[in-house]
Amino acid sequence: MAIQGCRNAIEELVIEETKNQVMRLSGTVKAKTSIDDVAAYALNRLPPMYATTRRGYIQQQKRAYSELKQEIPQTISRGLIGVRKDSLKDTTSLPESELEREERSLLKLQELFGTSDLRWRDVPKALESVLMDIKLKGAVSYSNYQSKAVRSASNVSSYLKRHSEEIFWKSQNSKPLIEDSIAQMTDMRELASYIAPALWNFVNTLENLVGSIAQRQISRLDSSLTKRVSLEEVCAYALNRLPPMYATTENGLIYWRDRARNELSTDILLTVRQAIMLILKSPSRFLPPLPSDKFSAEQEIATAELKDILQINDIDWRNVAVVVQDAIEQSQRGEIIWVSRERRNQSDGRSSSW
Repeated sequence: MAIQGCRNAIEELVIEETKNQVMRLSGTVKAKTSIDDVAAYALNRLPPMYATTRRGYIQQQKRAYSELKQEIPQTISRGLIGVRKDSLKDTTSLPESELEREERSLLKLQELFGTSDLRWRDVPKALESVLMDIKLKGAVSYSNYQSKAVRSASNVSSYLKRHSEEIFWKSQNSKPLIEDSIAQMTDMRELASYIAPALWNFVNTLENLVGSIAQRQISRLDSSLTKRVSLEEVCAYALNRLPPMYATTENGLIYWRDRARNELSTDILLTVRQAIMLILKSPSRFLPPLPSDKFSAEQEIATAELKDILQINDIDWRNVAVVVQDAIEQSQRGEIIWVSRERRNQSDGRSSSW
């Protein structure tokens, strides 16, 4: 199970430093070096710093900067040598199921629509634009499908760019618009941070294991207590007190998973139970969630809109990219004639297709 509202704040710092060091390598060595492998090597030798709130995430990164300023680059340097020395390196990829995250689904949609700044909230508009384009222009060959889809969906990207430029121009003489521009830049940084894990091909094997155990333990609580315990907080507490077990390959995943079950089963269970007890004893307080939670909320709204657009109930973040691509391809082949939501509403609730 993916833990969406709980992230290891040190991952971004490790990836950034790994990229910087890899860039300084010679061309031949650089081509043979995997950023994911080096990052996983380092993350397994650095303390985990999971957080569930915006404030906690920032504090963890500040702590990493102050306490691990020398240790992070030194560990990565050792990783560059250690990873290259492993001539028997396993090359099997991680199972796709292990990499499943909301961010990865959004990345697939960005690739499908050909725009890197696509957000969840933009997906329904992008899809309707493509479907309308196909409907108006008629069936086209599959070889031309993507270029048309990209041209249509890029309207979203073009709009966002124009909107950004307009705000910047107006902000020269308007304090409120300067604030809007700053807010937009912050939003763009948060989107980049949110989507970043989708580009990484490593996982902490313990995340799913701890998440499953925590979920079972919470479910055994009295119903009056269950709502007071956050799964994400329990997982963050436990993961910060257990050794990280990052893997980049299927065999590595199996190795760490077996080791965790054989050596850490009792520790995981006790740590999860301790987390639950501490959270129940702590006064409830509201803290702004991770920025990723904002995008998760957008995802839920976008998914609901896509269900209405396509008249398909079985859509969630796990299958949304496949469903959207199938819908476009079926429309492109003329197998389904799309009816806009506006027109469907005007026809007294009746529709010939979606």
